Amino acid sequence: MMNSDRGQYVVERAKAQRSATFIQVAALLGALVCVALAACLKDPINRQRKGLQLVMHSDIYKELPPEYGWISAFGGALRGVAVHYLWKRAEDLKQEGKYYESQQLARWIGTLQPRFAQVWVFQAWNMSYNISVATHTPQERWQWVYNGIRLLRDEGIPNNDRVVGLYRELAWIIFHKIGDRIDEFHNFYKRRWAATMENLLGAPPVGVSDEKMLDWFRPVAEAPGQLEEVIAKRPQVAEIVKTLGDLGIDVRSTTSSDKVLHPLEKLFFEPYARFLLEKNLVGLRARPVEMSEGQRRLNDFFAASAGEDFDALLAWMRAKVLREQYKMDPAFMLSMTGKLGTAKPIPLDWRTPWAHAMYWSMYGIKMGEGVRSVQEIDPLNTDRLMLFSLQNLARMGEYIFRNNLDEPFKSFLEMGPDLHFVEAMHNKYIELGKKYAEPDENVENRTCEMLRDGHVNFLEEAVMDFHFAGRNDEARHYLDYLAQYYPDPNTNQPKEVYFKTVDEFMNDRIGEIIDTQPSTIALIHNLFRKGYLALAGGSSDEFGNAVRQAAYIYKRYQEDSVSSEMNRLRLPRFESIRAGALFRFLADAQIPLYVRSFVWRYEETAEDDLVRKYCYHFDMPGLLGALGEECAEEGLDAKLAFPEPGGIEQWLKSNPAPILQEELDKQSEAAAGQGG
Repeated sequence: MMNSDRGQYVVERAKAQRSATFIQVAALLGALVCVALAACLKDPINRQRKGLQLVMHSDIYKELPPEYGWISAFGGALRGVAVHYLWKRAEDLKQEGKYYESQQLARWIGTLQPRFAQVWVFQAWNMSYNISVATHTPQERWQWVYNGIRLLRDEGIPNNDRVVGLYRELAWIIFHKIGDRIDEFHNFYKRRWAATMENLLGAPPVGVSDEKMLDWFRPVAEAPGQLEEVIAKRPQVAEIVKTLGDLGIDVRSTTSSDKVLHPLEKLFFEPYARFLLEKNLVGLRARPVEMSEGQRRLNDFFAASAGEDFDALLAWMRAKVLREQYKMDPAFMLSMTGKLGTAKPIPLDWRTPWAHAMYWSMYGIKMGEGVRSVQEIDPLNTDRLMLFSLQNLARMGEYIFRNNLDEPFKSFLEMGPDLHFVEAMHNKYIELGKKYAEPDENVENRTCEMLRDGHVNFLEEAVMDFHFAGRNDEARHYLDYLAQYYPDPNTNQPKEVYFKTVDEFMNDRIGEIIDTQPSTIALIHNLFRKGYLALAGGSSDEFGNAVRQAAYIYKRYQEDSVSSEMNRLRLPRFESIRAGALFRFLADAQIPLYVRSFVWRYEETAEDDLVRKYCYHFDMPGLLGALGEECAEEGLDAKLAFPEPGGIEQWLKSNPAPILQEELDKQSEAAAGQGG
């Protein structure tokens, strides 16, 4: 019996061993099959991960200092503990005023959580808004505002290049912190940004058509990606590259996310900007300007290299820096000019922050195409940014800018309406009206009720701007539009004011401005200031319009002062008021000296030099003394920069002093008596 049981046990054990062996072999074969299948799926999965932005580009652990090296050993949930520690440490450092250490930790936090977009948003916002306002000088403020921009642009977006929200946040910081007036140092930011872009791209041409303006940027947009392609088309470029190398400039230099400027910006573009500035001033120099031997050698090179080959290399270098340092696509920059809702493409001034805000908004929408996770709020916010940016471009997007290469924050910047963008802004209002109208709203060729007041106010301002610019046909066009599409909301009848002539409409509006002598003189002075700046920028037509508009306002006031029952004070001679505007312009030390010199010398041809002579009724000798000191500091010849009017001594004998206000009052009273 026992032998029988033992035999059965041996049999069963043998069966169990065979079964276990079979299971082990089957499991091993199954594992091999799974590994093989996994290997086959690796490439498709990696493609999916890349498409869904699950691939990490940064190598954070190589950047961590020894005291944080232990984080590299963490994985899974433990990494969350490490990140939590870094968040707390970064906040503590910020509270202690150790902003640089806090900034570095912010970068590490971002790269430890590269796919968590809100990490990048928060850290960028923290730098641009919270840390920046804790500093006190324009340079410090700008550094932190720009640190936030760079964190999003150079690290957050490259790690999440299809997350629309990151582009929107970048566009908003540029629009709000640089382009808006919320920050007390916003003018410093605007100057610094304009200086950076002008150094890189050059000053846009003035007094040319839109087509020529677009053609000016086109070589940059169409520049090939590789230098070899440029050399293949223009073999002489290779010799220019070699010469630059001998001068210490490697055109193939690259940059990294920790650099504020591309190496080529310091080594090439800033010296090139100095060369161009000196080229404009050379005729006014009392003596040659002092410069380093390196700058002198570069100036000689720039002067000798001018030509199509140099221009081709210059365009390629500009495109290279835009791509590598500013993460911008030059071809897309050019294409934007045809996507603003206008009949023809309109040029963008890349010195303005609003052009860049629009770029990142539009580029973000392009990169987010086809991404399921794009939220409805993203296109809405993009529409708002586009509307706000176009509005600011229309109101103050025309830059009169003179770069101070040594102190960019002190560059001269005057902003005025850019009428190119009125059509774009008008069409954007209509487009958004259809998009956001209530179901029962009639928005045919007009905007929705929510945007109505903004649209009407904008177009009324545009009518005035077009009139001031001497473009009454366009002013009439928008008055007709207002008459047709925006009746009185109370009566639903067309507003009579829109059926008036442009001059009548302006008379009504100007009448609200020129009700007193001081306000009228101030308006005329402002018109001339705008005209002088336009003149210095190359637009003599705009200057002529300013002169005509000022003369009209002068005549209107004088006529009204005679007929007015209030017996308003009369104005001095028009030439005297114009001389006052010129004197104030010359005395404004914020305006570059050579701009003031240009305007003074231009006025030599105006009305037999009478305007410049009237300046001597003010403290012109004293002002010329101060201007002479400025000329000496900048190496200019004062007699060439601010020549004396011909026959001034004899004129002053005949006109020793301006007519006093008392005499003007008597004239006004006499005119009123005759009218009675």
